[in-house]
This record gives sequence, structure tokens and C-alpha cells, in this order.
Amino acid sequence: MNTKITRLLGAGALLALALTGCASGSISGGEGKAAAAGSGNSDLRDVTIGLFPSSAVGAIQLGIDKGYFEEEGLNLEVLLGQGSAAQLPSLSSGSLDFMLASPTTPLIATAQGLDLKIVSGYAANRPEIVEDSVSVLVGPGSDIKSARDLEGKTVSINALGSIGEIGIREAVELDGGDPNKVTFVQLGFNEVGAQLESGQIQAGMAGPPFMQQIVADGGSVISDFIQDANLGGAELVIASSGALTRNDPALIESFVSALDKTLAYAEEHQDEVRDLLPSVLGTSPEAAAKTDFIAWSAELDVDALKQFADLMEKHGVTEKRPDVESTVWTK
Repeated sequence: MNTKITRLLGAGALLALALTGCASGSISGGEGKAAAAGSGNSDLRDVTIGLFPSSAVGAIQLGIDKGYFEEEGLNLEVLLGQGSAAQLPSLSSGSLDFMLASPTTPLIATAQGLDLKIVSGYAANRPEIVEDSVSVLVGPGSDIKSARDLEGKTVSINALGSIGEIGIREAVELDGGDPNKVTFVQLGFNEVGAQLESGQIQAGMAGPPFMQQIVADGGSVISDFIQDANLGGAELVIASSGALTRNDPALIESFVSALDKTLAYAEEHQDEVRDLLPSVLGTSPEAAAKTDFIAWSAELDVDALKQFADLMEKHGVTEKRPDVESTVWTK
């Protein structure tokens, strides 16, 4: 696999790395929705998806490499940004066709009147494994031992108003603490380790494979807040614009079909995803080999989305409870 990486700046404070893959193996970056150079197949339709630095990049790249998107007539381009909130303007404008997100992003957007739809699931939390998805971590020697100890501390999350904010707030409250005394700052998962070491933050939200690197460097997990807050059933979803779902439902169905095959294969061949992490994320081979993954599936758990909506209203992320039913796309 040949990889070209380009930094992009765009509207809505989008700071992204362009990592473009097509099933034929040629990769180029920064061309937006133009045909990927060297794709060698003009019959493929160019489609974009926004991801953030996480194991998701390896899983999607594996699907590209296996030809699942090409089988559906798609040439998939991947754009990496800090988080779904930063990429939301690009999704709304049509620069992105799809986006990986915590359910909070499309639920907040629709509550604010934006035209977005959740088109499929992506992953659920594995309750038996703490390090399969995002958790709160601290550096070596920290006196923070549980969620309650986050009172008065600065804690990083990858996006304000995200699953991190509502989940950590709920975990702190359930542990007997005051969530209003936690200071949240926005930070990419790949930056958490360095900021813990420098003391700029006292705790940080991170996921695989960056979580494993922090633990390998002497840090530890102090809160599996996804499970504590009962948000694990739909931890990540795929969103698209409402306009695209109405104007081109066949494209939505083709993408979801390719995604379903991709995630089913990734779930059964996790070592192949681990093998991709050093090249697509720059993870050390040692950390990649120890990485546990979230449970990949395109099936969408609507009941879990309702828990998100309840907590978003409870913790003041939205003024009123988001309408889950109107946010979920149906054929």
C-alpha cells in the first residue's frame, strides 16, 4: 500500500489529513471529489468519508484494500480530521459524503436545525474489554484513581459536546462527584499522551491505538465511561447529509452495503487491521500488536441512540431532547 498524506485547511476550523485509497491500490490526496489519480477505472464513483485518527482508519482501509467499495462501484477517499464536529461543515456543504461520528454530532446538528441523517451503525463497545474503545487515561504517578477524582481537573475530549463530555459527566456523577467542576478541553486522541506528559491536562480521553501507547508509557485507565454511562450500544455511527439521502438513496445503500462487508471482515480478521495501523496512523508496531478493537458492525442500535438523547438533555448539551427518530435514515 502506497500512502500520500496532505494537510488541508478548510471551513469550520477543519484541519485534516487527506489519505485517499482506492481498491486498485493507487492512492492520492487533497483532490476533493475529483477522480483519484491512477484509479484506472472511470466507472467507479468518487465518494468521500471523514474519519478521525483511530483504529477506524485501519478498518476502512482494509475494506478498501479488499475491494468491497469497488464491488459497489465506489472509489472511497478518506479525510482525517480531529473529530466529527470539525468535519461537520464539510458534510453539510457536500464536500464530504459520509462521516464517522459519535451519535452526539448528528443529534446536536439536527436539534439545531441542520439537515443530517444517521445512515448506519459502525461500532459498539465490548463490555468485557476496557481498552477496546475510548476511556479516560492519566499519566504515570497520577493521584486520579476514579471518575470522581476528575473534579477540579482539566480533562481532554476530542470534541466539546461529544460522547466524551456527556459520558464523562455522567460517570463523574455516578461516582459521587460534581460534573460541573470538571474543565473540558478539546484535543485529538493522538495528542493526549504528550499533553499528559507536559502537564497541560490532568486526564484525557483516548482510544486505540493511542490508549495502548499511553499505558505502555506508564499511564493507566481510570474510567471506562462508555460502559458507566450506558452508551456502548451505538458508540460510533455513520452520518450523511439529509440532501444526499433524499437525492441519491442508491448511493447510500451501496455505501452501507460495502461498509457492512468491510466491518464484518474486519471483525473476523482483527490482526489484519493491526498490521495496517503503523502505516495509516504512524503507530509503533509494538502498540499496534497490543491494540484491542471496538466491536465493528453496521447494524444500528436505535435504543442506544435514545440514551444519548436523554443524557444530552440532562447535561445541557442541548436545550431539549433531540428527536432520534427523525435523525435516523430509513430506506
